[in-house]
Amino acid sequence: MLNIHLKLTTMGLLWASSYPLGRYLSVYEVPQAITACRAIVAFIFLATIAHYRGQLAIKINREVFWHFILLGVCGFCIHNFFMFKALEYTEAGTGAVINGVIPALVVLADYLVFRRTVSRISLYGITLSLLGTGLVVTHGDFMGFLENGMGIGEGLFLVAITGWTAYTVLSRPLLANYPAITVTAYTCLSGGMLMLPFVFFDLPATKALLADPKIPIILLSQGVSTMGLGFLWYYEGIKILGTAKASMYLNLVPVLGVALAAVTLGERPDVSLLLGGALVVGGLLLANRT
Repeated sequence: MLNIHLKLTTMGLLWASSYPLGRYLSVYEVPQAITACRAIVAFIFLATIAHYRGQLAIKINREVFWHFILLGVCGFCIHNFFMFKALEYTEAGTGAVINGVIPALVVLADYLVFRRTVSRISLYGITLSLLGTGLVVTHGDFMGFLENGMGIGEGLFLVAITGWTAYTVLSRPLLANYPAITVTAYTCLSGGMLMLPFVFFDLPATKALLADPKIPIILLSQGVSTMGLGFLWYYEGIKILGTAKASMYLNLVPVLGVALAAVTLGERPDVSLLLGGALVVGGLLLANRT
């Protein structure tokens, strides 16, 4: 039992690392190449394990095929692409906190799409998380936000979290019929193939990205650890502990994301980010109570 808790804690750390690493890679301004590389590496890693387990070969009809295409669009073309694009404009810690509201949005989306029961305490939690996100997006200046509008980076992050919320909800029917590792692997393949044509739109920038000897290592490690091991351990946690308890470890992502950004990039979180982050994490704890 201790082993799964260690895996889930490491998962939180790996997923949190995406934000400072994404911010570091943002100077190349090629989110499409970063997204495609991570997805394809993750597919190779997950497909290898799925094949070893005898879970890779599945019957895919037209409906299932288009379902995987839709998941690739939501999970990679929208979430991953816009997340890395947003990091060109805003700090990693801000992105980690905004993305942290996703579990609360999933609870809300489950209610709206599948009419799953949502307790009053969960609604309080969702409201608290949304207030925290609002505080981060507006930097604590609501009047200034009304006058000047939203920052580009914050706006792109809101698009990104909408994509991941949709991906999470829309993946439920496939997860009910196929192993989680199989669904994740084919979704990575779908997302990677969909993003690959866009890589050729800016080949000079992509070549500059890959010319730095550190970058391929970073992308390879991100694909294997963050997207590969992270998902494996998350679904393993759901199987052993249940969805509610496993999802609690998602609360680590905004906290560790801010901490890692401060340590590795020298970002200094302001009061609105710290308070907003606390509201998001507190809201998640309430929203996922059983």
